[in-house]
Amino acid sequence: MRSSNRHLALAVFLFVLFLPGTALGATPDWVRQAAARTLPAYEPDTDAAVLLNDVAISVSGPGEYTEHYRRAVKILRNEGRDEAQFAVYLRGREKLRFLHCWALDRAGREFELKDKDFQQRGFAGFLLYDDIYWMVGTCPAADPGSVVAFEYEVQRHYWLDEWEWFFQESIPVHESHVVVKLPAGWEYKALWAHANPIEASKAADGGWEWTMRDLPGIRREPLQPSAEALALRMNLAFFPPEQSNGTVGSWNALGRWYTKLTADRRLPTPALTEKARELAAGKTDFDSKVRILTSFLQTEIRYVAIEIGIGGYQPHPAGDVFRARYGDCKDKATLLSTMLHEVGIDSDYVVINTERGVADPALPSPRSFNHVILAIELPPEIKDGVYRSVLTSKVGKRYLIFDPTDPFTPLGELRGELQDTYALLVAEGGGELIHTPLLRPDSNYLARTGHFAVAPDGSLTGEIIENRSGDHAWHERVALNYATQQQRTQHLENRLNRSLRGFTLQSADIQQLERNDQNLVIDYKFTDPGYGQIRGPLMLVRPRVMGEKGMALERKPRKFPFQFEDTTRETDVFDFDLPPGYVVDDTPEPVKVDMGFASYESKIEVKDNKLRYSREFVRREVLLKPDQTDELRKLQGIIGADESAAVVLKRVP
Repeated sequence: MRSSNRHLALAVFLFVLFLPGTALGATPDWVRQAAARTLPAYEPDTDAAVLLNDVAISVSGPGEYTEHYRRAVKILRNEGRDEAQFAVYLRGREKLRFLHCWALDRAGREFELKDKDFQQRGFAGFLLYDDIYWMVGTCPAADPGSVVAFEYEVQRHYWLDEWEWFFQESIPVHESHVVVKLPAGWEYKALWAHANPIEASKAADGGWEWTMRDLPGIRREPLQPSAEALALRMNLAFFPPEQSNGTVGSWNALGRWYTKLTADRRLPTPALTEKARELAAGKTDFDSKVRILTSFLQTEIRYVAIEIGIGGYQPHPAGDVFRARYGDCKDKATLLSTMLHEVGIDSDYVVINTERGVADPALPSPRSFNHVILAIELPPEIKDGVYRSVLTSKVGKRYLIFDPTDPFTPLGELRGELQDTYALLVAEGGGELIHTPLLRPDSNYLARTGHFAVAPDGSLTGEIIENRSGDHAWHERVALNYATQQQRTQHLENRLNRSLRGFTLQSADIQQLERNDQNLVIDYKFTDPGYGQIRGPLMLVRPRVMGEKGMALERKPRKFPFQFEDTTRETDVFDFDLPPGYVVDDTPEPVKVDMGFASYESKIEVKDNKLRYSREFVRREVLLKPDQTDELRKLQGIIGADESAAVVLKRVP
């Protein structure tokens, strides 16, 4: 599915070239007035600040509007020079009327880029073909103290009568101004996220306007949700006369729109029906039918995206996808839904975002989504607990949530980024906002077992076997599945290198890499000649050989929540044969702490000439409030201390 425009904007600067040609030119009054504004005091590490964001939307008819945009930014530090890079997207038959850039440096010199100085770029991402393109350029004189300004006007075409605006950015915004003008008889509905609704004022030209001032930047904090999930934003739904019950303004209306858009997409062809029934032949129960068909979609239908016009949202017909053996997320969901129906199983679309929190209950908009998966209806005989990724709709239907685009997550599971987030279920001819399940920690399990021998010279020889499920397996399969043998070895060596120095990887065996319905198993054999640190008659040995669960947290006050990808359960059991001539002189104290959202415990056991170190880490929640920072910092400090603690061995006569 086509990502929203703001998602694409994050990637476009990969293509921005620094243009050598600049021209001295007349700077318009609005730029001079913006540059003359007095900004409030900001933190010393503020890179830049938006002096003015000004957008005027003039709706001319259904799906048609003109967008006039002005932007002025003051660069405050060298790190703010990226604000001189600018891009405006266009799609299909949209028309760029003009595009300019101006700069005023701190010495008062003026520079200009004209339309011809911008360059056209396509979007290079996961798409094979897309009709979106970009006009990109870099304003000159982008130094601290300079003001850079951009202005464009585009005749837009969109599939729905709605529009979205982000008032906040990563840098502070001094003023953000929106004007909307509608045809006679039209009405609008304003929806807000992360702010109390702001009443519009009557604009001078008869439209409506909203103004916000001195908005803080969304400063980057470790493990924060995406900026889109945090920013103050507004969605406007437009209604032609007597169409207040149309296709915008509510989740149900959005579902009606997608129902109409996909109405004829799931019609079977004889070849498709024959294949579905062939695969399901001899299978009489729900599970075996669903597993064979979902496996077919995961392994036999390649992911290739071709999106032209409304094709960013509308899937290709199921028969075309089946014949070509490729498609994007919505195409694969459409084909699977059709094949399931041909063997007696119903399903519905789920429109979702791969960034948790971007879809907000207050803002029903297709721009909030970038992915399509499937909700497979469960029959009454399937008991609760058979599958993990299950939810119940408001009409009481139980659905198994499945992503046919994902080749590494088996039926019944759901990768972390799609858990615990809002999505649109398109069913019963309309739409329902749903909240996807958060799977239990045991669904995402990493178990390490190790056996090591420590020699009198401190060298370590050993083996670690990892058993991975859930996202722990998913990430490794993504990294290893398409890698060469050399790349796989380098990947595993890099993993060991986080915990060990001077080691030699003797062998590595990867098992069940292609079997997403089985746990991934990785077997490492290695040596480390300097593992035990000898201090006279003593030897220090760290019992935590591999695996880091601790992390350092900033001491700054926390503003935004912590967001983790998933819940998890992780265990380590490491056995050591102690070196001849040594006995255990001292061991770290056992650890046991439970913060509610997560817990950690470890202990060391000594028997005869053997030592066992065991520990368990469990994370039960994925979103922590800023006021939980001290608890998280305390937990991470305890984990970090335990991970670096050493057993003291003493040489005996």
